Amino acid sequence: MAKQATKWKLAETLKTMMLTTSVDHITIEMLTKKAKLTRNTFYYHFDDIYSLLEWIYKQELLANIEAYTKIEDWKIAYRLILDYIEDNQQFCLETFRSVARDLLENFLYSVARDLVKKVIVHSQLTVSPKLQKSITNFYGWALVMQVVQWLANGLKEPKGAVVLRAEIMLTGGIENAIQNGRQFPDFGQS
Repeated sequence: MAKQATKWKLAETLKTMMLTTSVDHITIEMLTKKAKLTRNTFYYHFDDIYSLLEWIYKQELLANIEAYTKIEDWKIAYRLILDYIEDNQQFCLETFRSVARDLLENFLYSVARDLVKKVIVHSQLTVSPKLQKSITNFYGWALVMQVVQWLANGLKEPKGAVVLRAEIMLTGGIENAIQNGRQFPDFGQS
């Protein structure tokens, strides 16, 4: 079996198992037995269940939003993230409720940070690297926490409302942060 095919088999098996079992209760033995693979095969590809989980998010979520670097409107990319979560609701909720929650949050942050950087670049204002880092950190985590709140509430709020809230907060907010940050040359994260 080809390397990628084996990884996908493990990924699909894990996602299927997470429909009925918490990821924290899935062992490598259970996973490999269900996938009809050996433990050695698993360890050839991944260190543990959580590294497989991270691989799944990178493959599926980044594949869905890979084009976001080409999207002029960051809201489209943000909606794609929410679409993925909604389409994979049980999988994402199980990750969210597990000890791997920080894995999901940090992964979402890396994507959100890139979206905020795009908004800063689109503003066409000159921003010091230190100030840009502070703004992307602040607004990146703000976007992630909106997604976390959405997950915590079981995705009950319409996606459009989540996107609109982010749009209201980001529109003009980043430009204002840039202007305010310029008044304090030493402002920013080191």
